[in-house]
Amino acid sequence: MTERRRRVGVLGGTFDPVHNGHLVLAEAAWREFNLDLVWFIPAAQPPHKLDEPVTSFAHRAAMLELALADQPAFAVNLMEQQRPGPSYSVDTLRQLRQQLGRDRELYFIIGSDAFVEITTWKDYPELFHYAHFLVAERPDSAPGHLNDQISSLPENFRHDPAHNRWSHPRGAFLYPLPVNAFLVSSTTIRRKLRAGEDISGLVPPPVAGYIRRHRLYRSR
Repeated sequence: MTERRRRVGVLGGTFDPVHNGHLVLAEAAWREFNLDLVWFIPAAQPPHKLDEPVTSFAHRAAMLELALADQPAFAVNLMEQQRPGPSYSVDTLRQLRQQLGRDRELYFIIGSDAFVEITTWKDYPELFHYAHFLVAERPDSAPGHLNDQISSLPENFRHDPAHNRWSHPRGAFLYPLPVNAFLVSSTTIRRKLRAGEDISGLVPPPVAGYIRRHRLYRSR
């Protein structure tokens, strides 16, 4: 009997700030796909926000550390801070694959709202060479929604209904990831903070405390 390769989840994002929805997503991936570890990888220079103000990397990383402090299966990976230029996912996955070799399986965790825009990402077909995909679907998603998204891509995915997955020509599998709806976004949290509204229940308490101490998100 061969030993199962260790499975590492990759959850990237701006995390400005990290919120409970991120944790719900990571928890679902970790539980449903028997992941050994989930890395939260904050973008140093988010490519889609180059013309927008973004909280310093140091603050965003510190909030992540606080949010994950009591989650032994979750960890912060600061690798994108050490790479110049925009933080493209394809570069991150390529670097992880080079570092880990083939004795680790990488699972890229992404929401269906982001997945629908994946053709706009840098060298997006290469992503499927480095990692499997877990695409989060909310319980209220229309039946067949993910299949319609995949069918709209120019890639030749092949559906395997017996295993509830799609295979990509470059070798990766794409799986739907059911996630309990947690309707929150970092944009909403920043808006609430600017308006002086309460964010209890939207972010982990240590993160809320950090935001108060450092007076973040009051000017934008």
